[in-house]
Amino acid sequence: MKKLFIALLSLSILNACKSNDSDPVDPEITDAKKQEVVDNYANIVLANYEDAITTAEALQTAIHEFVANPTAAGLEACKTAWLESRNPYLQTEAFRFYDGPIDGTDENFEGLINAWPLDEAYIDYVEGDTTAGVINNTADYPTISEAVLLADNEKNGETDVKVGYHAIEFLLWGQDLYADSPGKRPYTDYLEGGTAANPVRRGQYLTIVADLLVKDLKSVKSQWESNGAYRTEFVKATNLDQSILNILNGMGKLSKGELSGERMAVILASKDQEDEHSCFSDNTHNDYLFDEIGIYNVYLGKYTRIDGTVVEGTGFDDLLMENHAAVNTAMIAKLDAAVAAIKALPDPIDTGLTTNEEAFKTAITAIRAQADQLVEVATALGMNFNIPESNG
Repeated sequence: MKKLFIALLSLSILNACKSNDSDPVDPEITDAKKQEVVDNYANIVLANYEDAITTAEALQTAIHEFVANPTAAGLEACKTAWLESRNPYLQTEAFRFYDGPIDGTDENFEGLINAWPLDEAYIDYVEGDTTAGVINNTADYPTISEAVLLADNEKNGETDVKVGYHAIEFLLWGQDLYADSPGKRPYTDYLEGGTAANPVRRGQYLTIVADLLVKDLKSVKSQWESNGAYRTEFVKATNLDQSILNILNGMGKLSKGELSGERMAVILASKDQEDEHSCFSDNTHNDYLFDEIGIYNVYLGKYTRIDGTVVEGTGFDDLLMENHAAVNTAMIAKLDAAVAAIKALPDPIDTGLTTNEEAFKTAITAIRAQADQLVEVATALGMNFNIPESNG
């Protein structure tokens, strides 16, 4: 595994955008200062994944307790734990898009953890088909196990998502068939003689995907430990410029191709709540907000943990503040504008798709503007950097 991550980092150095020798590198931005930025970033990544694991473990515990004794209160506890687990994880999405541990391995942990959109009929019953999904197909799936779900995941295409946060979300909320509320799956779907066939298998499925979520998050986190193979290469003095470009890629690609593009522009065009990132729980507004907060964290080099403690050090603002104050001020203004625009979106998102299109357009424009300003940040750092329209 160590050799794999070292190879991945070396490949990113060859393939990603590179500094141009003719660019006007600011002599005040020393390697020592860059090292501070990279080291602090690695500390933030580790802390953020630790928080994602802590909240995922709380979700895991709630799910196991609920499945052992299904009650209405138990299902609500699972839903609350799921919602709370999303906030730290969403902030980690700023660490994607440069072939790091989350999305640069054969395992493709990002796809196992947070893949969407999800066609719920591959998992469980849906409106009009009470026999749909792995849970109800005992002939093809006589047993449900981690190995079975992993082998079958995305077997029928990219919407054939059988694991991760959104599989858990569907199993807790059920389909969102309502304009004014999230899904309304009853807890009795998990009771023998309750409201749906195969309650035991449904409970088995739910506990397996909850366990797998924690396992996968831990695998990603291990590479960012102080002795982790990926982190060791990432913070090396010989890799500083490339690591800074990778950090910029994470912020830029999340802003433009993913958040403003796949997650917002697509649903604005389709008006289909199935294109919502968290459609079953109606939590998409928070998905947008905490992705944006994750970008802000990285730029400022500051992360507030779930226990209220702060991991803080040298950020991009510190690199630019003295000799490129205007670029830095503009970047922070763009970040603030994006946060404000996202907070102004309708909640839940699906209710405003036809009634408040302007709010979506304003948010998309603001997030794209922050991506464009990141290019100016890179230029001030003496780096040649571009953000593609799509991350595909």
